[in-house]
Amino acid sequence: MTITPCRLKWNGTMTDRERFNNQMHYLPVDRCFNMEFGYWDENYQTWEAFLKNNITTEEQANVFFNFDKIEIIRGLTWMHPSFEVEVIGEENGKQTIRNHDGLLAEVLMSGKSTIPHYTKATVVTPEDWKQVKEERFVINHPNRTFDVDAILKATVDVGKQKLNVYHDKEKVVEYDYKMR
Repeated sequence: MTITPCRLKWNGTMTDRERFNNQMHYLPVDRCFNMEFGYWDENYQTWEAFLKNNITTEEQANVFFNFDKIEIIRGLTWMHPSFEVEVIGEENGKQTIRNHDGLLAEVLMSGKSTIPHYTKATVVTPEDWKQVKEERFVINHPNRTFDVDAILKATVDVGKQKLNVYHDKEKVVEYDYKMR
């Protein structure tokens, strides 16, 4: 399905990639990077613009609003294993849950999307951090590796780029590739 943007892209003299990289490194930019961080599931069923244009995913919404393009190569960089999500209690239409990050949070029992009210952190003391780090941030866990060659083969040719892979702040390898 082709998504037609609802507005013109913001003017600029840099590519989206140049702008993002400069902004993240406190370097000069032609304008700020234009992006959103996501939508609640209900937005796709209630926003008239989404319904009329068959927008059902964040990727489609980003094209629709003509945001700056951002591509992410995802790896397992957060807790692994994550915490088991569990309901701790229920009261006054709210559930207290332990989420996948181990945080205690109050959420609506109706299932309606809201920003959770966090009531207790996973890490409170240095001992907590030591335990979480040892159990859930094992840097050499086999699930933390990914196939760079497979990622490069999946890209579409529109211009030469460089992908630098770092480990402990040392550049391990530099790949030339073509990115969409």
